[in-house]
Amino acid sequence: MASTGLENKTIPTLTKSITQVKINQFESCGIRDRENIHNSPELARQRLGTSYPIASGRMSVAFASELLRKFFGPESFHRNGVVSLKFLRPVKEGDTITISGIMNSSQPVEGGTLVTVDISCENQNGDKTAVGQGSAIVP
Repeated sequence: MASTGLENKTIPTLTKSITQVKINQFESCGIRDRENIHNSPELARQRLGTSYPIASGRMSVAFASELLRKFFGPESFHRNGVVSLKFLRPVKEGDTITISGIMNSSQPVEGGTLVTVDISCENQNGDKTAVGQGSAIVP
């Protein structure tokens, strides 16, 4: 694998404030008019043992995608961008999530350079809520 010297380069962060209204709006795109662990404290207590609803992991994936779309540019990211996260702890109302990335590799491929970024999501307490990788081929 050829190096471009961009490895370990930190990319600009993205910060999101989590509210129950935002969680409900996000979930309304996929789960309509039924209670679930994302909008019902009672169901979250029964199923998860928490005293609060949790944000869907898909919200963190959307945030990571936004981070990479801004970094790679919409043309590159929308054409071939990929995000994969492992969820480590729940995200809930009142959390502030900061999504960051560090380039870990780049290699020439057909059509450009495949750039891979290590992604980390952290709450306001510095606790990691998700980690993973994203990539895209840039011309």
